[in-house]
Amino acid sequence: MKKMNNKGFSLVELIVVVLIMAIIAVALAPQVMKWVENSRKSNDITNYNALVEAANIAGTSESVISSLGTGSATVTFAAGGVTISNGDLASAMMATLNDLCSLKLESKWTDTSSPNNPPFTFTVKNTKEGIEVTKGNWPKKDYE
Repeated sequence: MKKMNNKGFSLVELIVVVLIMAIIAVALAPQVMKWVENSRKSNDITNYNALVEAANIAGTSESVISSLGTGSATVTFAAGGVTISNGDLASAMMATLNDLCSLKLESKWTDTSSPNNPPFTFTVKNTKEGIEVTKGNWPKKDYE
């Protein structure tokens, strides 16, 4: 007589394992979503700071300083991308900000007046000492 050697799991064992995994997934889903949103916010903060630093670096260029004249420009970082209010400054800064101007906000900043398109800005102004960059409304960590 041939010996039956069943090496496998029973249907009940498989159902129990799947049920336990489903319970764990349901319990962890909200926390994972919070981690993803915090990661996006952190990335937005890093990108905003990179824009400000790039504007400071661009401010060392004579072509940028001369194109700004005695005026100022506002740089806006939003869901639609990066915009610069002064067209002359925008073209002069593109050499430095080229990679950064394609950045867009990734997160939904619900703590601002316009949840999907908050006006995160900074101002670039030409002074006697050179270009001065002043943060306006900027993304801040609201989580731990």
